[in-house]
Amino acid sequence: MTSRINTILIIGATSGIGEALVRRFHSLGKKVIATGRRKDRLDALAQELQDLDTRQFDIADLTCLAPNVDSILKDYPRLDTVMINAGVQRSYSMLDPSTSDPEVIINEINTNLTGPSLLVRLFIPHLLELAKAGDKTNLFVTTSSLAYVPLPFYPTYCPSKAGVHTLAKVLRQELSFGPKEAKNLNIVEIIPPYVDTGLDDAHRDHVTNLQGGPEKAFPAMPLKEYMDKVFETLEQLDQDGSFKREIGVGLGKVVEETWRGSFEKVLEQMGVTS
Repeated sequence: MTSRINTILIIGATSGIGEALVRRFHSLGKKVIATGRRKDRLDALAQELQDLDTRQFDIADLTCLAPNVDSILKDYPRLDTVMINAGVQRSYSMLDPSTSDPEVIINEINTNLTGPSLLVRLFIPHLLELAKAGDKTNLFVTTSSLAYVPLPFYPTYCPSKAGVHTLAKVLRQELSFGPKEAKNLNIVEIIPPYVDTGLDDAHRDHVTNLQGGPEKAFPAMPLKEYMDKVFETLEQLDQDGSFKREIGVGLGKVVEETWRGSFEKVLEQMGVTS
């Protein structure tokens, strides 16, 4: 992993998995640029972690993405790794309009799918240019096991994460038809299980009750255990030095292997890389 990542941008880095990623990569001596909405959290991280660079912007503010990407690439022309991790999760019922607000739904879609899609479009030319020059570059996108196994508690989160899962597959397919140097660019989907972060703080108790109480509800994996498994997989490079196409942990590993044992076979018959 050390040889593939030198300078990494982590988008959505002020809490949960994103913050944990910042801390791990920084501890490995990587140059890390962290982004997020909350300036107070970014400032606290920068004060704690020496030489950490931070940029404040909201991935759901679609108009701000291009100028922020331009600024980052100007300051870091050798940026080799982009990790799009930002996400929000709301719980409501499609059958009961009183439990949701249209603006909140739009924000969730923009944060989880539209923003990441636009960021991919903005960063790919840079990463591909470096790849064509012989550098190893990487684009990570964080989805969810719920992208594969949707649950009724999250009617926007599940389909928006499924969209990012599909986007990762499409990008890999496009690269397979590109120049041979494109193989230097890795597209990696990170597939977390239910991890104990603040993502579901606002509705955890409600969803737990809907599942029949704490005894029956699906348990959250401790964040440290999850991160240990992620970085264990990051060290397991393929024979050509590439990252695994997916980094699935827990249920994320189950759905990854299930997908590759079924739908991958269909794409292979069509001559398409997945």
